[in-house]
Amino acid sequence: MTRDEQILTAAEKLFFERSFDGVGVDEIGKVAGTSGSAIYRHFPGKDAILAALFDKVLDTLLVKIGEPADDPAEDLEKLLRGFVTVARSHERLVAIWLREQRSLAERYRRDHDRRHRRITERWVGCLQRCYPGRSADDLMTATRGVQLLLLSEALRPPGGRRAKDVEDLLVEMASASLTALQPVTSR
Repeated sequence: MTRDEQILTAAEKLFFERSFDGVGVDEIGKVAGTSGSAIYRHFPGKDAILAALFDKVLDTLLVKIGEPADDPAEDLEKLLRGFVTVARSHERLVAIWLREQRSLAERYRRDHDRRHRRITERWVGCLQRCYPGRSADDLMTATRGVQLLLLSEALRPPGGRRAKDVEDLLVEMASASLTALQPVTSR
């Protein structure tokens, strides 16, 4: 593991346990096996570490959801499963991303928002194909709601109980919630 990876792993652990604001660079360095001042050889500051963690979660989501499938229903299943799988396999990282959005420094915000918009546009495009005729506002609201539902397991309290087949349950719940986008006559 490279020193950058050690620093990011240490920061992920600490930000998850105590929040971005509750952790100092010296603490990250100690957990990473280096000094706080040595971190500045790898990252300009704690803000850059948070931005790198956000990049990691966005990269993971983009890879997992991949390119759109030709069949809209298949594509939707891919999006649903991709999100819930990332939430389970990168629980701490997703929790940090959800909880610390306001902590991201402005100088990193534009790049983050541009990359996040790619994911959102991918969802909205899929929902447009699945539910033609719905307004862009409806599709955007549905996208945000379903994404939060699928990622919600990452926010489960430590030691909190988990459903036996949590991924399947969340996908079923998300699919059921999207039926609200169907015209009333076809529900």
